[in-house]
Amino acid sequence: LNANNQQKGVDSLIRTDLESLARHRAISDAALVGGDEDLVSAVEAAQGYGARVHLWGIEAGEGRNQAEPLLWEVDSQRTFDLDFCRPYVTRRPVTMYEDDTPAPSREDVRFVGAQIAAAWLAARGRESLADLLPGHPYLPGSVDQDLLVEAERLLQHSLRGHAHLRRALRDGFWQHLQAQY
Repeated sequence: LNANNQQKGVDSLIRTDLESLARHRAISDAALVGGDEDLVSAVEAAQGYGARVHLWGIEAGEGRNQAEPLLWEVDSQRTFDLDFCRPYVTRRPVTMYEDDTPAPSREDVRFVGAQIAAAWLAARGRESLADLLPGHPYLPGSVDQDLLVEAERLLQHSLRGHAHLRRALRDGFWQHLQAQY
């Protein structure tokens, strides 16, 4: 997930993995859980190397959730009953914040970023810091997502729609980490 909680570039990663595994004969069959038409080229590439691709999906509440062109290309298709999947899938609870509360100051948000960085560093150790530094000023998606969720919890204020506060949060996080290196 990116900083806006959006999934980007997943199709290209799936294509790369699927094609690479098929090309190196590391797989003979692949189960693809998805339904996006953009995956057709990934399926064709894997099949070109001799792999069979099986499309798995979850029953849609209404209509279809798998693209027709993708269904034509795969070697087999299986749809799991929605009730079968429900016990294994949960949604992350959404925390609602009052819109009428004033946004925190940049300095407050920067301080929270530093607090979270201190806890992150204490939990993972200095060796984990070496993995983050080459990516500065960007954080890996999972770290960034955890940072944003924890900051919203501590601040009791949503940072969605406040790009300048998210930047201040990340700045505070990075400043604390860089001071430790």
